[in-house]
Amino acid sequence: MKRFFLIILILITSCSEPVDIDATIDARALRIAMDNIDKISTATPQPMPTIQPSATPQPTPTVVPLPLDIIIKIAEEKALEAAYTGDIYIVEEVLPTLVPIYAPIPTPQPTSTPQPTSTPQPTSTPQPIPEIADASQLAYNVYQENKSKVLMITAGDGVGTGWVIEDGWIITNAHVVENNKFVLVHFSLDDDLPGSTMIQGEVFGIDTKRDLAAIKINHNIEPIKTRIADVSDIGKSVVTLGYSAGNSGVPSSHSGIISYVKSASTTLKFEKGSSYYRGEALNEKVSIIIFDAAADPGDSGGPILDENGVAIGIIFGFLESTGGKRNTGQQMGTNFASIDQVWEELKSGNNTSLK
Repeated sequence: MKRFFLIILILITSCSEPVDIDATIDARALRIAMDNIDKISTATPQPMPTIQPSATPQPTPTVVPLPLDIIIKIAEEKALEAAYTGDIYIVEEVLPTLVPIYAPIPTPQPTSTPQPTSTPQPTSTPQPIPEIADASQLAYNVYQENKSKVLMITAGDGVGTGWVIEDGWIITNAHVVENNKFVLVHFSLDDDLPGSTMIQGEVFGIDTKRDLAAIKINHNIEPIKTRIADVSDIGKSVVTLGYSAGNSGVPSSHSGIISYVKSASTTLKFEKGSSYYRGEALNEKVSIIIFDAAADPGDSGGPILDENGVAIGIIFGFLESTGGKRNTGQQMGTNFASIDQVWEELKSGNNTSLK
């Protein structure tokens, strides 16, 4: 019966005007939309949320690992709780889960910041060690510098030594020239060649008190520099040059040290086999140098040179004790301090023995 009425309804419907299904659906949808729009009020604009500053990261708390016995106890409790809820656990199965939680691997601590290695300091440049010349080298240097300025003097049968104290003038001992007005002065032809020549020298002033004599020569040999010695020179090296070997143009050399510098209060009088003796008292003392460099016959009148080749005195002779005996290894010379007192007068031809 239902089927019958349905068929009739379809027939009636089909006999009426055609229906636009799409239009009907669109109209219905539009109506529903309009109804809904009327019901919906325009939403009130909400203020934009203020951006909160991000939280300062807090340092992660350091987890202190638990001892193993406590972890096992916790594992047993967890196993029991699991058993009550129907799950069967044993401690060995729970432990792998609990150990990472309750006994975490310690957070690696930052390694200490490597401290900057100290800046390598530049190695000090090795300074050359000053070369200290030994005695032989010192004597050699002094000898080479002054050998051409030290001359052999012959007066009669005697041989002695003199040296150029200033241009055209030679100084020697009074006992070398003795009473001669003229003497022969020998000097080398060339520093690098053997042989010598001689010229006549004229004796001007003499001084038997200081044992000095001034000889004038016609030659421009370079003079030896001079200075006064004092007690501060005691212990310093000295070199002597003289003609004890008797080889014209080639003086011999000896080296030693200054033993003492003193003032003599008696005459420096020369006699064969002696140096000076306690003779006539002096109005003015004579400054003498005592040294241990060898001085033999023929060296008399030669220079006493310091380590710089500067003449500080003139060789006089060996030193005697108060008993008249020779002091072995002790020689004596007149200090340039006493030479300087009378030198200008000696060049004038004066006898300064009593001065």
